[in-house]
Amino acid sequence: MYLYNGYIKIYEVPSFAHSAAIGRITGLMNKWNDQDLEYGTGAIMILGQNVAKEPDSWVRPTHHPDPLIGSAALYFNPRTTIQIVLAIKIFGERIDPNTNTSTVALIAALYLRTSTIPLTPTSVISFGTANPDTNTVNYIINQMGVPLGSFIGVGRPNPNNNNNNFPSCNTANLPIYQMNIPGPKLFNGVPAYLLPIGFPIASNIPPVGFAAGFNLDLWEVQKIIQRNLCI
Repeated sequence: MYLYNGYIKIYEVPSFAHSAAIGRITGLMNKWNDQDLEYGTGAIMILGQNVAKEPDSWVRPTHHPDPLIGSAALYFNPRTTIQIVLAIKIFGERIDPNTNTSTVALIAALYLRTSTIPLTPTSVISFGTANPDTNTVNYIINQMGVPLGSFIGVGRPNPNNNNNNFPSCNTANLPIYQMNIPGPKLFNGVPAYLLPIGFPIASNIPPVGFAAGFNLDLWEVQKIIQRNLCI
């Protein structure tokens, strides 16, 4: 829900599952780094004349010299210094009438301001207990323009395994379900002498420490959503 040109636009009504998912993500990130990053909720960001948006939560570097104000198109406008937008989509519960069991499709999408196409996610991961439906898959690929190789996870074919589907998201620490939030983007704009362990990044060497970024385990997010949907 947000203000745009004098109109209130509502796409989804926030639910316990939505808020619990955001709380879990924030908690996991806070455990990863509670000294160099600030976390918050409920901030109304003025993104332009008659345009305001309130994200479910926000994260910013403690030592960023400029205030962070502010769909990815709104967040990445010239008024903001926002580098990352993470979107979690919770689809409707599906009930199998034969077994009376419930499943849910879940999608995580990561947008980066520095991408050559910032309004197209750099990574989309299906991580629910149900496959995304055909309309959703077609929309992500054809309308959002996400390359096939950047849309992975539950119900998606793995080109490196004879196009068999990726494994289920059914336990912690599965590499395919780790969504990396890049360290250089999280700490963008922080003076060099205030950067945390791992910076500066040496050339030709994989980043380490906080420079390697935060790996969000989507199984943890799936668990909290299922619990709040009572499935």
